[in-house]
Amino acid sequence: MRIGGSRRTASRGALALAAAALAASCTGLTAPAGAAQTWPTYHGDNARTGVAAAEPSLRPISQAWKAQLDGAVFGQPVVLAGRVIVGTENNTLYGLDGHDGHVLWSYHVGPPVPLSVVRQVVNCGNIDPLGITGTPAVDPTSGRVFAVAEILGIGTDVHHQLIGVNAFTGFPEVSTPVDPPGAAAITLQQRTALALGNGRVYFGMGGLYGDCPPYHGWVVSTDENGRDYRAFNVTPTTSRGAVWATSGPAIDAAGSVYVSTGNGDPSTLEYQDSVVKLDPLLSPTGRYTPPEWKTLDALDQDLGSVGPSLLPNGRLFAVGKFHDGFLLDPNNLAVGAVRVPGVCSGDADGGNAAAGGFVYVPCNEGVRAVDIGSASLSWQQTGGPNGPPVISGGLLWSLSWGSPEGPNSQPGSMFGLDPATGAILAGPVPVGNVPHFAAPSAALGLLLVGTVSGVTALSGPAGPPPPAATFGVPCNPPPDHRGYWLAATDGGVFAFGGAPFCGSLGSLRLNGSVVGLAPTASGAGYWMAGADGGVFAFGDARFSGSMGNTRLNAPVMGIAATPSGRGYWLVGYDGGVFAFGDAGFYGSMGNTRLNAPVVGMAATPTGRGYWLAAADGGVFAFGDARFYGSMGGSRLKAQVSGIAAAPNGGGYWLVAFDGGVFNFGTAGFHGSTGGLRLNAPVLSLSPTVDGTGYWLGATDGGVFAFDAPYQGSMGGTRLNRPVVTVARD
Repeated sequence: MRIGGSRRTASRGALALAAAALAASCTGLTAPAGAAQTWPTYHGDNARTGVAAAEPSLRPISQAWKAQLDGAVFGQPVVLAGRVIVGTENNTLYGLDGHDGHVLWSYHVGPPVPLSVVRQVVNCGNIDPLGITGTPAVDPTSGRVFAVAEILGIGTDVHHQLIGVNAFTGFPEVSTPVDPPGAAAITLQQRTALALGNGRVYFGMGGLYGDCPPYHGWVVSTDENGRDYRAFNVTPTTSRGAVWATSGPAIDAAGSVYVSTGNGDPSTLEYQDSVVKLDPLLSPTGRYTPPEWKTLDALDQDLGSVGPSLLPNGRLFAVGKFHDGFLLDPNNLAVGAVRVPGVCSGDADGGNAAAGGFVYVPCNEGVRAVDIGSASLSWQQTGGPNGPPVISGGLLWSLSWGSPEGPNSQPGSMFGLDPATGAILAGPVPVGNVPHFAAPSAALGLLLVGTVSGVTALSGPAGPPPPAATFGVPCNPPPDHRGYWLAATDGGVFAFGGAPFCGSLGSLRLNGSVVGLAPTASGAGYWMAGADGGVFAFGDARFSGSMGNTRLNAPVMGIAATPSGRGYWLVGYDGGVFAFGDAGFYGSMGNTRLNAPVVGMAATPTGRGYWLAAADGGVFAFGDARFYGSMGGSRLKAQVSGIAAAPNGGGYWLVAFDGGVFNFGTAGFHGSTGGLRLNAPVLSLSPTVDGTGYWLGATDGGVFAFDAPYQGSMGGTRLNRPVVTVARD
C-alpha cells in the first residue's frame, strides 16, 4: 500500500485513500482472531444495536491498560484501524493505540466552559467543565472523525463547534460553528452521540441538568465538509423538548433519522415527548406521541432519556423515564404501537442493545430484557449492572455506575451477563470512576470505557491487540542506513535510498510550517515538528506530546529525538527547550538575551544532553554535552543554519547558509559548498551512521554528499514549498 511514493508527498486525497485502505486491510491483522477493527459510532452502528458479533470470548476478563488524559470522557470510545478515539471535557480529541493506550496524537479544540460561567446565566448544569460530551463518530471511508466541542469565548460568550479531524494524524480538516440561529448557546448542551449517514453529520441538542428554560431541543446536521447547515426545532413556539439521550440519532437503511425527545409545555403539543422521524435534511415525516403526553410533560417523565433502537425485525423500540416501552413501526409511527408495560420501575438512561429477539434496557435499578415477540419483560437484574449494555463475545456487558441523581463521578465495575437469563457470568471488574450513563465499546478484542480521568481497556484471554498499524506505506527498518529523507515546510516528505516513506502532511492545512524531521532509532519512522510546536508522528514514532495550541515566546525551529526513540525535544528560536517522552530537560537559553537566534539542536549519544547552535555560530552545551568550540565572535560569510552531532558524541558540525561546514572535536571535515554559487541556501547537515561523511540539504531540495552515498535529490524539481531539513535514516 503506497500513498504517493518514495519521492512524492502525500496529498489530502491520498491520505483519505490510505485511511480507507488501512481500515479495510487491517481487519484481523492487529487484533485477536475474529476481533473487529472498527466501532465507528455509539453502540457500533446507526441502528444503535450495540452488537459486536465477531468479537472473541472475553472470559476471564481483566484490565488491559489505562490511559490518563486531560479530562473526563463522557462519550463512548470509537475505534478505527487499531486506534481508540475519544473526546474529553477539556476539549481535547485523542487517538490512542489499542495495544497499550499510549497517545498517538491529540488535538485541543479550545478552552472548555467552566460550570461557574454557565451559572452566571442559568442555575443549571452538572458537568464541570463542559467540553466534548457527545460520543464522536468516525467515517471509515474518509478516515475522518467528528465531534462537537463547547468552547468558551469572552465572559459568558460560548459556542458549539463541529470538528472533523484525520483519525490517523489528528490533523483538523473541518471546523464550523453549529449553534442554531438565535439560540442562547450557554443554555444548550450537546450530549447525544453523533451519527453519520447520507453524507452528513447528525446530532441532538438540549438543556442542562436541571432543565432550566428557556431553551429548545434541536436536531442539527451539516454535510461532512461542515456545509449545508440544517436544524430541526422540537418546540418552535414553546420551549424545552430536549434531544439529549446519549445514544443519539438512529438512521435506517433508507437514510431516515429517528430521535426521541424530552418533556415540553403540557399546554401545547409540538414534537416533545415523542419519537420523531426526519428525512435526511431534517423535515419531519412521522411521529409517535404517547397519549398521556401531558402528564409526562408535567412530571418530567420524558421519553427522551434513551434514544430509539432500530430492531433486526424491522421494528423500533422506545423507552425513557416513563416506565413503559413501545414497539413501533418505523414506516408508520402513529399507527399500531404496542405498549410493553413496566419495563423499568425507575428511569432508563442511555442506549439499549438489541439481538436475538430481545432488547436490553439500561434501567436505573438494573438491566432488563424485553422479549420482542411477546412484548413483555423477560428478565431483570437488580442492584448490579445498570449502564447501557453491549453484546460482545457471547455475553451482555454492562457497567454499574450508581444513580443519576448522585455525584457526577461514581466507581464503576464491569459485569458480563448471560443474554438469555441475565445471570452474572463475569465480573465485577473495577474500571475506575465513570461519568453518568457510561457505556463500553467493543472492538479489537477489548471493552473500552470512558472514565472521569481517561479510558480503561479490558481484555480476555487473548490479551490486547498488537500495536496499531501505521498509515501510509508499511514502514520497515532501512537495510543499511545509507538513505535519507528531505522534509518541506508544508510537511511533504521525500525518501531516498533505503529510507522508507512512512507518510507526510503534504497538501494539508497546517497551523504552523514544518521546521524539522527527526528519525526514530530504527529508521522505521519519524516525527515532524511545526513552528507552532505541533508534532506529527509516523511509522514507529510515538507521539509523546507537543506545544501545539500553546502560546510560545518564540516559534519552534527544530526537533531532535532521543537515542531510544521514545522521546524528543523541541527548540525555539529563543533557545527555549521543551522535553517529551523520555527526553530529559537539561537547560535552555530561554529568557536569556542572545546575540543571534538559535537555529539548531543536536542530542548526545546517551540522550542525557544536547547542544544548541545560534545563527552567529555560538554553541551552548547542556547535560553531558561537552563544549568543543564555536564560531561565536568570528566573522562569517553566511549565517549558521544548523548543527549535527558526531555519532560518538565527541564533537559536532555547524553548517552555514552558503554550505560552509565547521567541524569541532572528533567531527571530521569532509568538504563543503562554501565558496560555490548555490541555487538555494543550505539549511541542514546530516552525518552518515559512522560519522565518516555527511549530506547537506538545500531549500530547493538539492543534496550534496561528502564521503556519503548520493541517493538522489529534489534539486531541479518544482516544489510546493521549500525543503527545511535532510535527515539520515
